Amino acid sequence: MGKTLGEKNIPPHFFTFLVLVFGLIAAYFIYLGFFRVAVVLILISGLMDFLDGAVAKANSKETKFGALFDSAVDKTTEVSWYLAFGFFNPQLWPAAFLAAAGLMLSSYVSKHAEAVGGKSGGGIMERKERLLLIVIGLLFVEHMSYILYIIAFFSFLTGLQRFFWNWKILWSLKEGER
Repeated sequence: MGKTLGEKNIPPHFFTFLVLVFGLIAAYFIYLGFFRVAVVLILISGLMDFLDGAVAKANSKETKFGALFDSAVDKTTEVSWYLAFGFFNPQLWPAAFLAAAGLMLSSYVSKHAEAVGGKSGGGIMERKERLLLIVIGLLFVEHMSYILYIIAFFSFLTGLQRFFWNWKILWSLKEGER
């Protein structure tokens, strides 16, 4: 599918932009309490996220800017959903804040480790797992606070996993390379 879309001269950035559009509209519907609509929009956003990578890979259009744009859009949309939960129901603020903080910690450790010669990604709670839990939470909204705390806990755990994996990698380097 990525090859076909790329042959139609649809750039990967177009799909990344659609991730942002559908993601932010989903946040708005979360805020309004229209959770089923938000689920559909989040799933469309996830499909667009898949397509941007598929088009880039299949057509050899992967770029450093594309990776940066994709990462920034992913974080922006996901944080917007956590904010929307807090605005929808102020009792969800602590759980939403912790989920967003866990996302940012695990992401930061991953990107910084990669920048200094370590390994990016990995761990128990990556984007696809968080999105699945958010969708489940939206379908069973009475349990959303629990879902957000689960996301927070496992996102922080993922940050620790990434930190310790990279600690091992970076300390195994020669003294001058650390």
